[in-house]
Amino acid sequence: MAPGRIVNISGTTPVDDPEYRYKMPSVFGKIEGRGNGIKTVIPNITDVAFSLHRSPAEVSKFFGCELGAQTKYIEDTDRAIVNGAHTDSVLQNLVHIYVQGFVLCPNCNLPETKYKIKGGCIFHNCAACGAKDMLDMSHKLCTFILAQDKKDKEKKKKDKKKGKEESKGTDKTAEDKEKEKKKKKKDKDKEKKKDGSDDDKKKKKDKKKKEKKEKKKKEEILEEFDELAVDDEVGVDDAAAMDLAVKGIRKYMEEHIDATPSDVSEMVVNQQMASALKSHDKMQIFARAVITPQFYKEKEIEKFSPFFDEIIQENRIMQRHLISVLELLCVEKNKNFPVMIKQFFDEEVLEEDVILEWAFDGRTEYTFNSIDEGTRSSLRAEAEPVIVWLQESDDESSDEE
Repeated sequence: MAPGRIVNISGTTPVDDPEYRYKMPSVFGKIEGRGNGIKTVIPNITDVAFSLHRSPAEVSKFFGCELGAQTKYIEDTDRAIVNGAHTDSVLQNLVHIYVQGFVLCPNCNLPETKYKIKGGCIFHNCAACGAKDMLDMSHKLCTFILAQDKKDKEKKKKDKKKGKEESKGTDKTAEDKEKEKKKKKKDKDKEKKKDGSDDDKKKKKDKKKKEKKEKKKKEEILEEFDELAVDDEVGVDDAAAMDLAVKGIRKYMEEHIDATPSDVSEMVVNQQMASALKSHDKMQIFARAVITPQFYKEKEIEKFSPFFDEIIQENRIMQRHLISVLELLCVEKNKNFPVMIKQFFDEEVLEEDVILEWAFDGRTEYTFNSIDEGTRSSLRAEAEPVIVWLQESDDESSDEE
């Protein structure tokens, strides 16, 4: 067979039909070197492979698999090299074996197949008859085909990404002038607004900083306030339970700004019971949760008086417990005590009789152990103007009768 002569594409069974339209050039090789360095160079490997719609590297690798020799396909010089000396007839027979197993459709026997790789398996996908048949996956060449397919996919993915970047770069270049004009215009506008906006930003920043500082200060005051309000008569566990209950109500009030007095009262009772505290402790829980050192400025007593009413339920004993809690909250700032008493009276949370009873009966069962007689006397002295005022108003009302 003459080197490079056009022949019918056939497998192990020859096709003698002269009108057969599937053709390929016959393969031929050139032996080079000597001794251990002898090799066979196949100059027309690309023509053979392309006529079979396969890659030159794949056909070269098949020769190596069948001959047990090392092979190499050099893309730049378009040559395949197979170690050892091999005649043209041996190479051509191998091409027919390759065509039989990797090119011809098992169904219609025509060389119109393409590989379809799925789940690590290689299938013949025939364009002539539509058949799909799996290759002999035990052949060593299948490993090469799978590896090559993976490499091609990665290369294609990389090229696609590179193409997108280049396309983006080209578009960018085309629009550069227009963008530069717009950018310059924006920069000018920004420069004009900069003086005013910088001042606004600074003001906003300072305001935010101030608010943050005030919030932190308020939290510190509340923490200190909570510590002062813990009574010595309760144990460590009860004090911790009380503290958790207070924080629970405080959080509830922050998250439920539209809560009704009834809802809040129910929540206070739940916290008191869950913390295993006494019934009257619910007054301390709620008072500590909503009354802060800024009570007068924030109008807290006026704001929360309906909630106190709901918890007290006109119960005189609960009113006495409220006065005791106010004593506890005002230990450090005695001057706050008469103001609180007066505000609770004005809001009709504390009754006149209960306040006067506290002032004159001398009973101490409602007073917290942490408040000694000296502190209690001091608080009563601070509240004396309110007591006198209540007595006088009471006398006036008696005279009118």
